[in-house]
Amino acid sequence: MERTCSLIHFIETYYLDSNIPLYLFSDEKCIFCMPEQNELTYPPFQYLQELFSGSDRITYCTTEYGIIFCSLRLNHWKNGYIVFGPVTTVPYSDSDLQHLYKDYMVSNDSRSDFNLFLRQIPCLSLPSLLKKCIFLNYCLHEETISLDQLTSVGQTFSENDVTTDASLLLEETYQKKENEQHNQTYILEEQLLKLVRTGNCDGFKEFMYSESNFHIGVTGSTALRQLKNNIIITTTLCTRAAIEGGLDYDTAYQLSDYFIQSSERLTSAARLTDLLSKVSYTFAEKVAQSKTPVSTDERMQKAIRYIQQNVNQHLTVGDVADYVGFSKSYFSAYFKETLGFSVSAFILRCKLEEGRELLQYTDKSISTISEFLCFSSQSHFHTAFKKQFGMTPSEYRKRACNA
Repeated sequence: MERTCSLIHFIETYYLDSNIPLYLFSDEKCIFCMPEQNELTYPPFQYLQELFSGSDRITYCTTEYGIIFCSLRLNHWKNGYIVFGPVTTVPYSDSDLQHLYKDYMVSNDSRSDFNLFLRQIPCLSLPSLLKKCIFLNYCLHEETISLDQLTSVGQTFSENDVTTDASLLLEETYQKKENEQHNQTYILEEQLLKLVRTGNCDGFKEFMYSESNFHIGVTGSTALRQLKNNIIITTTLCTRAAIEGGLDYDTAYQLSDYFIQSSERLTSAARLTDLLSKVSYTFAEKVAQSKTPVSTDERMQKAIRYIQQNVNQHLTVGDVADYVGFSKSYFSAYFKETLGFSVSAFILRCKLEEGRELLQYTDKSISTISEFLCFSSQSHFHTAFKKQFGMTPSEYRKRACNA
């Protein structure tokens, strides 16, 4: 009894911070809820069945029209759960409300109270809701769960499989004044598009999970239309960024057509969410593939990644050879035989490509960029850049600014 009272007090306190409806279930019976409400607004039975059917600590489900529920299985009693929801990513449309009236079996006389209940719930994305559930789990059980244990992240996109579980990347539509978040959203958008332009696939996991305030305005009249429009917007931005990063036009526009056409065919919020999560990563991966020499040798791929990730270091052939476990002489010969160019040439190429990116997308001085990339002098950077790209760093920056 004392443990139950303590948990109820915790739920009350947690609700005051989150404003997300919380329900404490024991043996599939609701024994406490916040806010106080009648059974009219308890989660519908069909979604509770889905939440309670698994053995995972945290489970979530999404309705066909885009509403989200989440559950946390409790340690300290059998068949005990805390349920979160309903939550939506955008304000409820008339169509959403009609679906909800049917699911909750709301009579005409009760619709006004039901609508008031819904309007008090903040709009959240799936990752944001799961993070709140993860935090609650840690508070109650001192158990650490990462978001990527609940959803898939950084998966490649298969044209034959648009149903693979994945987490939502771009949607975070808190119901706030638009101008409160536009500046931060622009910064995050630029960070995301830089990952695409540079083919930085490894940067996606940190970006997705460290930024919880990425805001996309309301672009659709329903949750499904919002998701479809966000896929179209994201695909358009990523197509341009990928082309800027060196991806050929045909590949970029084929991907663009595929994502947009797929979004229009899909009618499930869960599948649209999966599709949205794959857009930017897939474009970044294609950019990386276009920049990275092709080799089936895992050691060569390891060496290539090491060079690409350390362009701001004084990197030598010996450093790379040591990293992959070869002697310098053997590695140099094997690298050139396998890929057709020398290690030192590839190191220089990677540094110059990074320099080109910094010239176009930052206001850092040429001398600062040269020093950052560990060129022996600004003159050395100037000469190597002109040889590689046919123009000086200053000429390239001027052309990029006028483009």
